Amino acid sequence: MASSPSVTVEFSPKHSLPTKQPVAEEAKAHCLKWLPSDSASPSHFQKIVAELIGTFILIFAGCGSILVNKIQSLTIVGIGLVWGLVLIAMIYTVGHISGAHFNPAVTLAFAATRKLPWKQVS
Repeated sequence: MASSPSVTVEFSPKHSLPTKQPVAEEAKAHCLKWLPSDSASPSHFQKIVAELIGTFILIFAGCGSILVNKIQSLTIVGIGLVWGLVLIAMIYTVGHISGAHFNPAVTLAFAATRKLPWKQVS
């Protein structure tokens, strides 16, 4: 019987990986530089504009889904999903500016429990 030839493969990387691991403080500083500082808090006008834009898009898309239901059946589940997904998108988009109180009942409840100043209820 004839023996099969054997092949030996050696691995020698041309590039070595960096051995230094990121320090927790460096990583924390890198993440925190993208957060707004306390001195750069949005003005009252910016909060109002953010709420107006968020509420407009929420009502536009939600009521639009109801109108689309007249043409193509979305069912109540589809309409509810549109309202919910648009609300989530608006919270992520303008929530950091205004607090994301798109529902006036939520705003009044926060003001009544003194978690929101009454002067910001507009």
